[in-house]
Amino acid sequence: MSRKDYILIAAALKFTKPEPLAGLPVEQAITNTWQNTVSAVASALARDNARFDASRFLAACGAK
Repeated sequence: MSRKDYILIAAALKFTKPEPLAGLPVEQAITNTWQNTVSAVASALARDNARFDASRFLAACGAK
């Protein structure tokens, strides 16, 4: 995979990040699920490419 692929994946994950609705906090379970998904994708991409920067990817997803 290329850097372009990683950017595309991060953008898609960021798009699905839960946001508070009408000033109410998002249920913690939904946020935890999203964070676990992002972390799992980052781990899989890191296994695929030794030069993959998981911290940078997580930041691009909005997880950091």
